[in-house]
Amino acid sequence: RRMATPTRSMALLVVSLLLTGCANIIETRNEASFEPAPMESAPDLSEGAWWQLRFKLNWPEGTAPDFSGHPLLAEQVLLPLIVEHQESMPLWRFHRRAGRDGAGHQFSLIFLADEKTADAIGGAIENDELIAWLKQEGMLEKTSLARRGPEELAKLEETSDPAWPLEIQRSWPWFIMGVSTAWLMQVQEISQRQGLPETATYPELHDHYRRVSTTVDAQWRDFGQHAYLHHLNAVYGYQPIKIRSSELKTF
Repeated sequence: RRMATPTRSMALLVVSLLLTGCANIIETRNEASFEPAPMESAPDLSEGAWWQLRFKLNWPEGTAPDFSGHPLLAEQVLLPLIVEHQESMPLWRFHRRAGRDGAGHQFSLIFLADEKTADAIGGAIENDELIAWLKQEGMLEKTSLARRGPEELAKLEETSDPAWPLEIQRSWPWFIMGVSTAWLMQVQEISQRQGLPETATYPELHDHYRRVSTTVDAQWRDFGQHAYLHHLNAVYGYQPIKIRSSELKTF
């Protein structure tokens, strides 16, 4: 399917909450097609800072983390915001983690933007009826938006691993944005092919994204070595790489 160029009307989608009998039904967001804006050689850092928008997901004790909530949030909540604001947030990426610690199970959007853009995104999340619905249904514990790092203005390397060489720290944001873009577009393609319903109860919506997540996982398992790792290796000229087992984590 050929993606149409996103318009402002696509980005400003309105979600309504409807009560029908005893079933709480949501109107899904399925019109904001993502087409990445052309990347410039370097972003303007004169007014920008790094921000992290966190979604803390419910994770009951004694269970494995349910990562299917991540593609749900990516397509239903963040996709319209990325489409609307991508020209004013030149660098962005997703971060996924789950640990039995203070941070718990989180899905995040980390992005470089000025304060006006960050405020607009934060305000949209605070007033988002879908977010309120997901909290009501018990998927989300809370959301938060905060500036990353102590610097008033952004540094390209601010959210990279300080143990890396500076050249990797400063170039890595483009790499991980590309990976995040590919993952988001893959989620959207699979979701649409599997028939995202126009309206859904919470169990129906979550079942849809469980199927999406299962398909993404299967495609990564079956094609990730060649589609991603092999071609990344080729870009770097098939040079040897050290593999540290301590960095291979389950969650």
